[in-house]
Amino acid sequence: MNLLEMLTVGVVATAASDIWQQAQKPLTGIPAANWPVTGRWVIGWRDGRIYDPMIGKRPSLKGEALVGWAFHYLIGAIYAALYLSFVVVIAKTVPTLLNGLLFGLVTLLAPFLFMKPALGGGFFGLRAPNPGKGLFLSISAHAVFGMGLYLGEIFYQGLC
Repeated sequence: MNLLEMLTVGVVATAASDIWQQAQKPLTGIPAANWPVTGRWVIGWRDGRIYDPMIGKRPSLKGEALVGWAFHYLIGAIYAALYLSFVVVIAKTVPTLLNGLLFGLVTLLAPFLFMKPALGGGFFGLRAPNPGKGLFLSISAHAVFGMGLYLGEIFYQGLC
């Protein structure tokens, strides 16, 4: 396991999730995640605004889209590093579709217990305007991310 492997797996998995979010939109009407708002939130950390339920009402900030997308892919790479470390180093096994999917679902803990509450949506996003749609998008996107972890590993192995 090396940095290139972790980055490759993380980028492939995150891109798979992004593609899924765009593909499901015409069928469900659920918009993809708003990474510029996430960037606004991340930029707000320097002013001590980690809990910011009014983030959607704040004016746009210069560079928020770039920061949001970069943060999104950075988190994907960190999750890939954690996944590979757990699977290869701790469990002493190999990435599989099943353990990737399960790990992807475990990553739901971060948005459900931290990010959604910090942005005013409450735990699991249940205080958001359309909690059912938000739950569907989060669960399905993280499941696809998990499958993408496995696909990213296959892609990486094909490169090497």
